[in-house]
Amino acid sequence: MKQIGLALYNYHEVYKEFPPAYTVDEHGKPLHSWRTLILPFIDQQMLYQKIDLSKPWDDPTNAEAFKTVVPVYQCPSVKPEPSMTTYLAVTGDNTCLRPARSLKQEEVTDGTNKTLAVVDVNPKHAVHWMSPHDADLVLLLGLSQEKDSLQHTGGYHTLLFDGSVRFLSINIQESIIRALVSATGNEEVGEF
Repeated sequence: MKQIGLALYNYHEVYKEFPPAYTVDEHGKPLHSWRTLILPFIDQQMLYQKIDLSKPWDDPTNAEAFKTVVPVYQCPSVKPEPSMTTYLAVTGDNTCLRPARSLKQEEVTDGTNKTLAVVDVNPKHAVHWMSPHDADLVLLLGLSQEKDSLQHTGGYHTLLFDGSVRFLSINIQESIIRALVSATGNEEVGEF
C-alpha cells in the first residue's frame, strides 16, 4: 500500500492534482480507474503504454493489459484471483478520488493525514485492477459487519493521502469513518 501512496504523491507532483477515481468518455461512461493512471509511478510505464485510454478498460483493444497481473495491487497476505485487487479507493463527491474530477492537495482541507485514499477490502469485494469500480461510503461502513470474513483479524488496512498506512478496527465509530472519507468537510477526526 505504501507504494500506492508514493505513486499518488508522485502523480500529484507531475500533474499538480490527484488522479480522478476514474476517467470518462464524452457520454460520461467510466473508462479507466486511478490504478491505470498511476501505472507509470509504480514502474509499469510499459504496461501503461499498451493501454488505449480512449477505449473502456475491458475493451478487446486492452486485452493484453487486462490479462496482466500487477503485484503492487495485491495484498501480500491474501491473493485474490489473478488480475484482481482488494485495494479500492474511497470514492464519492466529497472524497479525494472523485469520479471524473481531479482534486489538488490544497483542496484537501481536512488534511491528507486525516483523509482515506485506499482501503484493503474483503476479497469478495475485489475488482479487476483496471476496473473503474471502487469503494464508496456504504461499502466502507458495511465492513464492520464482515468481521468473520476479513482477511486481517479485527479490521482492515487503509492508506491515507499523506502516504501513511493505518490499521482501522472494525469497531471504529461510524462518525470517524465518515470524517476520514471526507476530504473537504472540516470534520474533527480526533484519534483513530
